[in-house]
Amino acid sequence: MDTFRGVMRRQLDPSLSVPQFRALRFVADRRGSSISELAAFLGVTLPTASAMVERLVRSGHLESRVAAGDRRRTELAATASGVALMKLVRRGAQHDLAQHLLDLSNEELACVTQAMSLLQRSFSHA
Repeated sequence: MDTFRGVMRRQLDPSLSVPQFRALRFVADRRGSSISELAAFLGVTLPTASAMVERLVRSGHLESRVAAGDRRRTELAATASGVALMKLVRRGAQHDLAQHLLDLSNEELACVTQAMSLLQRSFSHA
C-alpha cells in the first residue's frame, strides 16, 4: 500500500495535497454529497472539511451549491476540471505501476492477477 500511495503522490499536481485529492475523489464518486459526509470520510472536523472544499472550489475542481430541498445543506460535485485531473493522476499512476511490473514473467503476472482478484473479492464484502 505504501508503494501505491507513493505512486499516487508522485502523480499529483504540486498545488493539490493528498487529502484534497482524496476529497475530490470522494465527491466525484458520490455526487451531491455534503461537507459533513466528506468530513466523516476524511476523519476531519467540519471546519477543516469546509476549508478544504473552499480551496477545491476556488481551484475549479469542485462546485458547491445549496441543496434544493434543504437550504441548510450544501451539495458537492466534481467539475469537469476535477474529473479530468483525477483521470490524469490515475493514468499516470497506472503507467508508473506498470513500469514496476515490467520485469515479471508471465507466470508471475498471472499470480499477481489472481492475488488481486482474491483481494478484490475479499474486500468487496467489507
